[in-house]
Amino acid sequence: MSLYKEFSTLFPYLQSVRKIKNYLSFDISFPNNWKLPKKYVDENKIVEQQSQINNERLFSYVCEITEEDTERVCNNIKNIIKYNLDREEKEKLFELKVDELKKIFEKQGLEKLKSLSFEISEPITKKIKFEEDEGESETNRMVEQGETKG
Repeated sequence: MSLYKEFSTLFPYLQSVRKIKNYLSFDISFPNNWKLPKKYVDENKIVEQQSQINNERLFSYVCEITEEDTERVCNNIKNIIKYNLDREEKEKLFELKVDELKKIFEKQGLEKLKSLSFEISEPITKKIKFEEDEGESETNRMVEQGETKG
């Protein structure tokens, strides 16, 4: 395992890693509009700090210095990043598709539009699990703000 490889996904968001007795604290800064899915947050091991960066929130993820706990925290942070980057990409794609659809509606006649249909190559309705079904309730206010000492 390479430390660089392990942290490469975190670098744009990682502010610091601190050792506090038998614990590690990963200070991570996320954009204000990002969501924290509950399944990636252990509420007993995360504290929101006061961010010095505009439009961002600073979180300290704390874990014991063990391979298992450190890996779990790193994976949770990576999953939050992936979740939000995917969400942003989906929002952009949605806007693009809405614009394409608007252009179709502007150019086509009413009769052609009435016969407009959408086909998806595989039946996704049977395979999709919605976020609520997966226990991914999102929250913007999941943790309380903490105070930094020292």
